[in-house]
Amino acid sequence: MANDSIMKWGSPTTVISEGSSIADDDFSTDTTQLDNSSTLYPYAKAVFNNPDGFGAAPDDKSTVDLYMVQDDVDGADDETSSPSGTDPEASLYVGSFLIYNTDEEQRQSINISLQGVQKSRYFIQNKTGQTITRSAADITVKITPFTYTPSV
Repeated sequence: MANDSIMKWGSPTTVISEGSSIADDDFSTDTTQLDNSSTLYPYAKAVFNNPDGFGAAPDDKSTVDLYMVQDDVDGADDETSSPSGTDPEASLYVGSFLIYNTDEEQRQSINISLQGVQKSRYFIQNKTGQTITRSAADITVKITPFTYTPSV
């Protein structure tokens, strides 16, 4: 008997839709809560997109780092505290999007853990050496929870 599994996807949520440019080292500020409380999927695909490019070519193999703050961790209160300016505060680092040295739109994806996470908010920190520009379209991160189920 085979031990195969099937990947099951949840609904994508745009957790970041940043309406302003993000300077090098700064964090995004516009965030929307991801609610994973009904499915409790343990994994997610996170997709970063900067449709307008950068102020100039970013440093080769630099990163845009993804951080998380959990909400409702004890049934009522959120973790503290959210990133501010260039300080991650108490937010949890969950992964990095690798950026190449071309001043153009870049869309990158990573898989992250949602184990034990019911509700959360996300922030990105620009570590590219250049400003991530926003002129015509928002800088976004979409997160889609997923799990594996046994095949029948």
